[in-house]
Amino acid sequence: MKNIDCTDFRDAETLIRSYLASYCKQSRIEHSVSVAELSARLCDRFRVDPARGYIAGLAHDVMKDRELPDQWKLAGKAASEPELHRIAAVVSRIENEKAFADKIIHGPAGAVFLYCACGLRDAEMLEAIALHSSAAEIMPDLAKILFIADKLEPRRAYVTARETEAAELLELDCLLLLALGLSIGWLSSKKHAIAQSTLDLYNALKMRETAT
Repeated sequence: MKNIDCTDFRDAETLIRSYLASYCKQSRIEHSVSVAELSARLCDRFRVDPARGYIAGLAHDVMKDRELPDQWKLAGKAASEPELHRIAAVVSRIENEKAFADKIIHGPAGAVFLYCACGLRDAEMLEAIALHSSAAEIMPDLAKILFIADKLEPRRAYVTARETEAAELLELDCLLLLALGLSIGWLSSKKHAIAQSTLDLYNALKMRETAT
């Protein structure tokens, strides 16, 4: 088993890029690289190790182009690994998001893959990858950053110069609220289902903003 050592930036990047090349279409790879770059910049702003942010960003969609049954099978393995109890909790919650589950299970599947196949043992990185599509009311800063980087990735059609500038100026929770609002707005415009956890986090942040 190859262990990812996040202090060895080049080794980790090479390993994950090889998996992206094996499992993902080219547009997914380009998106992942762009998310990784934005994630690293945001980590630098918010005093989180940029190397961890880059690796999490690069790896976040590694399972998204795999067959859906494979994604669910991988995600289900979290329940049998004590160190993945946080990931198992995410999977359990997603299983109840019937209208949205298939769209977001790739996050936990990716986390389990990186744990089992790559030896990644950084719990916060794994949680960030598991939550990058659905979010949760309580998330560590790295998870917030990865969610933001994924939703504000410059290649997305709804991201304008305003959002790009905001990524350099707003505080973390304000930026998270912006990313959530944009994602919810886009999903609504396409008549896509929205994860309840995403709505809960948005509402909690909105209430906090109103109270200040």
